[in-house]
Amino acid sequence: MVKRIFNFIMVAASAAAFLASCSAGGAKVTVTNDSELDRINETVEIDFADLLESHPDLTAENVTVYNAKGVQIPSQFYQEMDGKSVLLFQATVPAGTSACYTIKAGEREDFPVMAYSRYVPERLDDYAYENNLIAGRVYGPALSDPRTFGPDVWLKCTDRLIVDEWFAKGDYHHNYGDGMDCYKVANTLGGGALAPYSDGKIYIGDNYASYQHICDGPIRTKAYFNYDGFDVEGKNVSATRELTLDANSRFIKTAMTFYTDGETLPVVLGAVLHDVVAREDGEGYISFTEKASDSSDPERDGNISIGLVLSPSAKTIGTDTLDGHAVIKAVAVPGTATEVWTGSGWSQGGIESPEAWAKTVRDFAYIVANPLKVKMK
Repeated sequence: MVKRIFNFIMVAASAAAFLASCSAGGAKVTVTNDSELDRINETVEIDFADLLESHPDLTAENVTVYNAKGVQIPSQFYQEMDGKSVLLFQATVPAGTSACYTIKAGEREDFPVMAYSRYVPERLDDYAYENNLIAGRVYGPALSDPRTFGPDVWLKCTDRLIVDEWFAKGDYHHNYGDGMDCYKVANTLGGGALAPYSDGKIYIGDNYASYQHICDGPIRTKAYFNYDGFDVEGKNVSATRELTLDANSRFIKTAMTFYTDGETLPVVLGAVLHDVVAREDGEGYISFTEKASDSSDPERDGNISIGLVLSPSAKTIGTDTLDGHAVIKAVAVPGTATEVWTGSGWSQGGIESPEAWAKTVRDFAYIVANPLKVKMK
């Protein structure tokens, strides 16, 4: 009986603290997790224009975010290409609960950049990106081979940002203790991309033709890419890619838009297969683990894991193996973005087994299908 009374008091005290934290000054944001999984460091996106309606004193320079304990947490303000202003922070919300955050004017702490990307003119127009968990690059017009939509996967075993160091060193195929590039792309979809297909053939477009860097910060890096037209069974197809990578995530979000004649376009979200040791196909996702593919010693360099997740809103046909790729078949609408996520992991960088990776991808697909609910007042 004493223990039950104590537990009741603790729950009541926690509820009172939550209500008190949500009733003080500033804009209150309640983040609710109705799902069955704890959500750890998940990005919350706020339209800054909505904030300004009730808090006109807020600016890009003074906006701050606090957790329920009154501690300032990392946040990021940036503008989209269309001029929309966005405020980001990351929430941690156990399953079946809510968490309260306060947004108000204050002195912004100098939080370190955790998500970063840049154009790399010193390496044949690469565009590289990374956060504290993963890194990679897409190829630009100056590179003669490969010519591909597909990204290269770089493997990290440090939470430091290392892209600039690796390019400066020029020897990123060797592991100096913080990771390496031991993943082979060639003229494929590499670590995961959306592309048209027909009659068992994937139509892989060219390297990006132009880019625009949008932001870096403690929460997010973002960039846009334009792709010139290419032939798909006599039809000219061009594309744009919106790449978003947030801190603390192994998954890159890509919004891919194809432009061509017709009302629909068959597409696949695919990643090339090498020496696969495990694979799991699920509803709207594929996870697989394989031996290091661009390596003279695959056993030494460990296993690479790849994950593919298609938006639940997409018209999905099913999973398959096509043209040497693991694929999720779907139907895109020309002129309308299709959202996909591609993830990666390394046996020497936090992914201890193929089973652990399969669970990571399975859980992420569940998270995509069950987004957090955000309410502001």
